[in-house]
Amino acid sequence: MNDNTRGDNVLSDDQRRVVFRKELSLTSETESGRIVGRIPQKFARSILAATIVLGGGGALVEHYFGNVGLPASAPPTTFATPSTIPFLGTTTVPSVITASQAFIGLKFIGTANAPHFSLTDQHGATITPATSRGRVTLVAFYNKNCNDICPVIGSELRTALTDLGAKGRNVVVDIINTDPFSYGVSAEPLALTSTGLSTDANVHFLTGSVATLNAAWKSFGIQVSVGTTANEVAHNSSLYFVSPTSQLSALATPFAHESTTGKFSLSRSNIQKFARGVELETISLLQ
Repeated sequence: MNDNTRGDNVLSDDQRRVVFRKELSLTSETESGRIVGRIPQKFARSILAATIVLGGGGALVEHYFGNVGLPASAPPTTFATPSTIPFLGTTTVPSVITASQAFIGLKFIGTANAPHFSLTDQHGATITPATSRGRVTLVAFYNKNCNDICPVIGSELRTALTDLGAKGRNVVVDIINTDPFSYGVSAEPLALTSTGLSTDANVHFLTGSVATLNAAWKSFGIQVSVGTTANEVAHNSSLYFVSPTSQLSALATPFAHESTTGKFSLSRSNIQKFARGVELETISLLQ
């Protein structure tokens, strides 16, 4: 991942690995040269024993260089979300499920409070869960440079916010950066500008130090896996719904196609269907 944005910490790959080991005291989670978890075989062969796993306790890594290790011709595959997420309690599938809920893989989360985090948005403001109290918050996870599933989730969020219309004024979107190699604050991160979300004042792209980000990943069950170079980053993904009283209500499971060149996409009709599911669940929390 290359990022020439002013304010980023520019380190060599060797220096970055040293920072991760020293700051987070994390060790490799490989087994016989292979990362523990279901990783596409074509990527597993290229992974060396220096792999570092951040955000421990989340879902197993499902891909490398992105989110879902699928060729473009394969049908969409959802992420494997554990039935129990660390610090969040047990998730349950609705007993009576609508087509929209099924499409976004919706799961309900008891009465857990939203995990605390303190991160910095694209304007340099400090954002915590309390910042958006009184409004519905959607919490998403993808890379600052939009080189993972970002184009798909970004389009779904933009479509959902557009379709919400005036109701969207009471909805906040917090996107937490999943790139441990590019974590400096940028006024115009590609995660926002390339997805059409940069003009919405209620959308925050959040970042911070590696340690601060890692704490947020862990609390939301997000696992980021770092390989031997800056390009080898993988993470699972979830989209959380937080009520106006700062309680975690539910989570959805994004999905996408990955091409042989590592680009993620989804048909326009499926993006609209996913966005509709997000819109309907958001409306239920606004009422």
